[in-house]
Amino acid sequence: NATVAISDNPSIANLNLIAAEAGVVTATLASSDTADLLNLTTAGTDVITISVADTPSIANLNTIAGKTAGVVTATLAADSLSNLGALNTASTDQITVSVNDGSGAAIDATDLSALGAKTAGTVTVSNDIAISGNTSQVKAALVDAGTKVVATSATVSISDNPSITNLNLIAAEAGVV
Repeated sequence: NATVAISDNPSIANLNLIAAEAGVVTATLASSDTADLLNLTTAGTDVITISVADTPSIANLNTIAGKTAGVVTATLAADSLSNLGALNTASTDQITVSVNDGSGAAIDATDLSALGAKTAGTVTVSNDIAISGNTSQVKAALVDAGTKVVATSATVSISDNPSITNLNLIAAEAGVV
């Protein structure tokens, strides 16, 4: 099967017809609602750039993201870290995420950095949670590009002895260390 690059924004129906006959398809879809995007029948190897116009559920976003190797752009509704842990998007996808665990909630730094690694978009913690972990875990959650989560009002507990440099980096990103 041939590789096909589509230069305009095909309809989902037309893209499905082309993808059924071609090898790898590369295309950009016009921004569409979740219900319409769930009708995509493209393969996970097709490079389809997708922008979700509404706010999908985590399960629906995972389904849509599984239909492309291209970049998916979406905004999820605020949710708990435990629910958001089910997100299964690529680190290149532009997913805007808001974590809304309650004030003082105990959160492992590794869980935050794992969520941050699932998107190139911004992950923001909206409340003053209590983050714990060792220096490298906390640094991955709050400082390191690729896994960073914005948690400016969080309280951080570090279980080992960070260097002054790492402590300053972490303190610049959190409320209280």
